[in-house]
Amino acid sequence: MKALLVWPKFSSFSFWNFEKVCTLVGVKYMTPPLGLLTIAALLPGDWELRLVDENVRPLRDDDLAWADLVLVGSKIVHRHRALAVIREAVALGKRVVVGGPDPTLHPALYERAGATFLCLDEGESTIPKLLADLARGAASGVYRADQVADLSESPVPRFDLIDHRDYLYLGIQFSRGCPHHCEFCNVIDLFQHSYRTKRPEQMLAELEELYRLGYRGQVDFFDDNLVGHVVKAKSLLRKLILWSEAHGHPFQFSTSVTLNIAKDDELLGLLRAARFKYLLVGIETPDEAALKTAGKPQNLGLPVAEAVDRIYRVAGATVHSGFLLGLDDEAADIGDQILKCIDATSIPWVMAGVVYPLPGTQLSRRLDREGRLFPKARAFDDENVRDQISAGIQFRTKRSPSLVLLDLLRVLRHSFAPEQYFARCADVAVRLNTIPNLFAGGRLFLRNVRTFLRLCWKATRSPPLRRPFWRAVGRVVRKNPAGLEALATLSVLYLHFNDLLPYCEEQLQGQLAAIADRGEELWLEDRLREPLPQLPPLVPGAAAAAVSSAQPRWP
Repeated sequence: MKALLVWPKFSSFSFWNFEKVCTLVGVKYMTPPLGLLTIAALLPGDWELRLVDENVRPLRDDDLAWADLVLVGSKIVHRHRALAVIREAVALGKRVVVGGPDPTLHPALYERAGATFLCLDEGESTIPKLLADLARGAASGVYRADQVADLSESPVPRFDLIDHRDYLYLGIQFSRGCPHHCEFCNVIDLFQHSYRTKRPEQMLAELEELYRLGYRGQVDFFDDNLVGHVVKAKSLLRKLILWSEAHGHPFQFSTSVTLNIAKDDELLGLLRAARFKYLLVGIETPDEAALKTAGKPQNLGLPVAEAVDRIYRVAGATVHSGFLLGLDDEAADIGDQILKCIDATSIPWVMAGVVYPLPGTQLSRRLDREGRLFPKARAFDDENVRDQISAGIQFRTKRSPSLVLLDLLRVLRHSFAPEQYFARCADVAVRLNTIPNLFAGGRLFLRNVRTFLRLCWKATRSPPLRRPFWRAVGRVVRKNPAGLEALATLSVLYLHFNDLLPYCEEQLQGQLAAIADRGEELWLEDRLREPLPQLPPLVPGAAAAAVSSAQPRWP
């Protein structure tokens, strides 16, 4: 069997597509598709496999002609292109398997596109069912998991199917799910409120494989919350530290955690010793009333600026965070509160947006019950999805929608004005109690030097960036040279933010103009009465098996 695994092209206009950063560094894309690499490891060893990441190279006709079976993975941001790939393959008479978070949440759309087999939920549970049906000669099928996957049986991903030199960093996964119950997050529903982990030995085996393949550099733990089970996280970190020391620290790490790690000195120390350099922390809002309504009590009772400062000084890691506007019960001055929080914490990488009612979340279901959700936000089968930051308002907010959007624009402009951004970068780098890791590998060192020189050249040639950038460099060199590595990384990221913001501003200003033209109440009524998108017809021969209403789960 010849199996072609396809990861569709990521939309250029998305917060998560760092094309400018990749160009500067000299790589093709940020990171490979870990889910597809894991699926590849679940397929029979005697199959011929080919993986095409369209973010690295285009899918060619000869790829499809070669394949006996086409497996397509998709998240919501891949939806439009994923459906196109499915239709192309079906038109050539190929059997198509589809899976991933978006098909799991919205299977009907992929069925209508012509997918022959739908492997929903977690691949460890559904791929064996697919393989059994293929062996029996089944023509189609829809597969759901009977229970959540046992991650202790999850295989080492097939990292050998990609060229690691094409990517900025690689990813692995220790846990799935999150023990918390934030109303706006779809992770808990996607994994049926189940938080599970692999064994530390599995993670070391995955790192050993990356090391064997010659990779050196950043490894991201693609966990939604690495420290969801603190005891298990500490056990992993202790073994990771020993492995890294024995191998000469070939990797530095990044992941997502919760703000309450700042209360645990031992955990912070282990993160530093393991060389975790970048942490994504969900702050969401400094407004305690809004946090309670959103179901995020783990952030309560902890001064945000103090907690972030402890992460800088004890864990030695930079903090990146999201801020949400439009939450129920947020204060009228929430825009001012967020600006003060950003400045007090010196968080450089700010992800700000109106809270987005992702399908399947508690928030989406509640807003729907209350008659506040726009039909297009409820439209599971809409092919044209948008970036969550530029999408603006998707439901009737309790505060004036115009004021919510104006606050968002203020936060974005303040966060990424060159003077403020580079001043925060310098402040973080000066406070950062980090362990420099400049010589993990010769090729990586040369790449980083080349990237930094390119950055210096670009910043010097840009009048808005020249003074803020060099002032930040001078301050860090004088006060904490160990922080230069972090400063360089944060400065490179600015190229992405600077490129994305005009697009976001255009989209948000367009929504503001529409509100002003109709008036807030009429605009809201229009959005609430908006018809659902017309669904494409069902493709003849597509899988027609019924899909259960069980909550979805997928890696």
